Amino acid sequence: MNFKHKYRAWAEISAGALVHNLSYAKQKTGKKVMCVIKGNAHGHGAAECGRILEKAGADAFAVASFPEAVQLREAGIKIPVLVLGWTDPDSVSDMIENDITQSALSLDYARELSAESVKSGSDGLLKVHAKLDTGMTRTGIAAQHDASAAADDVIAVNELPGLDMCGIFTHFAAADMPEKDDYTAWQVQNYKNVLKELKNKGFDKDVIHHAGNSATIMYHPEAYFDMVREGVMMYGFYPDGIYKEDGPLEPVLALKARVAQVKEIPAGTSVSYGCTFTSEHPMKIAAVTAGYADSYPRILSNRGAWSVIRGKRCRQIGRICMDMCMFDVSDVPDVREGDEVILYGRGGMPLDKVAELTGSINCEPTCLITDRVEKIYIE
Repeated sequence: MNFKHKYRAWAEISAGALVHNLSYAKQKTGKKVMCVIKGNAHGHGAAECGRILEKAGADAFAVASFPEAVQLREAGIKIPVLVLGWTDPDSVSDMIENDITQSALSLDYARELSAESVKSGSDGLLKVHAKLDTGMTRTGIAAQHDASAAADDVIAVNELPGLDMCGIFTHFAAADMPEKDDYTAWQVQNYKNVLKELKNKGFDKDVIHHAGNSATIMYHPEAYFDMVREGVMMYGFYPDGIYKEDGPLEPVLALKARVAQVKEIPAGTSVSYGCTFTSEHPMKIAAVTAGYADSYPRILSNRGAWSVIRGKRCRQIGRICMDMCMFDVSDVPDVREGDEVILYGRGGMPLDKVAELTGSINCEPTCLITDRVEKIYIE
């Protein structure tokens, strides 16, 4: 059933586009795909997207936190779930119970996880993936300069009681920037150096190796390894931030609202808070039922943003309010109250354009979608 007419503002999410983007990653790489659905699936709804993607053949999921992982399990997700960030070691017994995999961010941290796993008395082991810091300089076992020492730490993690190390991974800092391909190549080599040292030291455990993010999937096949992690491109965003109308990805989400009122105004009329827009000639405007509390950024005000109403582009005017925004609909003769408005995304202004106008990145607006914006899944 289509519920969209009940809501003043909603996010329409295409399951077909989501599955298409997963299939593209699988076909392009020929590898397993870990779908990154942290941040509530970049605002698209982690539980529902998780069910759609698992059914479509996702091999694993990655999230940022333990509560996000639990949410997936409560939604019925069965495939592996990796927590990329830090989790309080006190949660180890719950992680084991829910079959959640934790990133081992350092040897010291792995020792804490091990101690809690042993103390829990659980029949199972805590699954971990050892993370290598090959150049992101964020979290992970130091692997930028001394591959042998990094390999020693990985081996030590593997030998800790209560843990089952089943993966080794890293993350790239600039794989989406062609001008920094040398840096990405250096990170790839750092990762390979650790794997070589592990082999030299007799480490032969069968673990999964993964390093590739969305930018790597698109531009760096040398870093595919056993599995890739599909993040922003899962949702139809290009890692380089440039929208490609005829590109291989499909936008997944559209933020929509309704026309609340249409009115004719004479020249010299100011619109919205602060009187930041004043009409230079008679015009017709529409007040629309969404604002910055619905993730339509206030900073877009008077910056050239546009919506689609009855198939026509309509320029945003005046200051965007918490619950409402205004558009010039002078060229939409049949516009009326209740009409659907595509504010951005699939079928409307690309998120890359939103990013350009706000000085941000293409996936930030969707990540900020609030609870009062209903999510409607189609196809």
